[in-house]
Amino acid sequence: MKNYYDVLGVNEQSTSAEITKAFKDLAKKHHPDRGGDKDKFQEINEAHDTLKNSQKRHDYDMLRKHGSGSFRQGEGFSFNSNDIFSEDIFDSFFSGFRNGDMDFGGRFNFNRNNVRQRARTNKSVNVRISVSIKEIISPIEKTLSLKLPSGRNEIVSVKLPAGCQNGINLKYKGLGDDSDKNLPRGDLFVNVSVLDSDGFTRRGNDLYTDKIISCFEACRGHDFKIKTLDDKILKVRIPPGTQPGASICLKEQGMPVHTTLNIRGNLYVKIGIVIPKLDSKQLEKIKDL
Repeated sequence: MKNYYDVLGVNEQSTSAEITKAFKDLAKKHHPDRGGDKDKFQEINEAHDTLKNSQKRHDYDMLRKHGSGSFRQGEGFSFNSNDIFSEDIFDSFFSGFRNGDMDFGGRFNFNRNNVRQRARTNKSVNVRISVSIKEIISPIEKTLSLKLPSGRNEIVSVKLPAGCQNGINLKYKGLGDDSDKNLPRGDLFVNVSVLDSDGFTRRGNDLYTDKIISCFEACRGHDFKIKTLDDKILKVRIPPGTQPGASICLKEQGMPVHTTLNIRGNLYVKIGIVIPKLDSKQLEKIKDL
């Protein structure tokens, strides 16, 4: 069985606050969007999900101490995979790893598809929308006009998470078709196109923009200010001797990756240099520089 305390680098006496802090520190380090290992990130999430909840933590501790074979129904303890891994957790947590079964040291294999048979519902509805990177630098709400298969028109509001990626499909439960009144409504799937804007280009979670300076500013160094997509004003220092095409990296000023953990990409400013046309007198003045 995995030792979730070791995974998070805590001990059995650690408080919930200490466990959450350890999780956040490790998640920032191992998040796949920051080049981390997705398997390690998954393991960290498993550990935190179990230990942050007092009942799950109690059941997990009892299982580690006594083993699943030491308890029978009616003895005051039962262990069920659904207690640790709920449907909602799998939906939000392992969306990228749905084909793999989870196990505790080989004691059991848990398959989300065995939790319950999917209930019959009305059809899902698919729509496409476009937003700019400036819009989704923060969470936003969009109003959509839907034409349902039932023939009914409906206006709905959906929330888009900050930093969502181009081409992402977002699922909104219960906002789909309602043709059969005896069945639950279907779901709404929103495909999001994210467009560059305001002089910024996005690559992954990093942002790129350009700044033109004169050759003299490049020679002696130069300070300037840049306005980010979330309307912050940043001061940028160009060091003396900067060459054409050089990039200045502003760390953690890019797109949001994980708002809870405050993880962001970087902002890169590419420097272009303009060389002026000088007359003979001007060239004479600078020839000995």
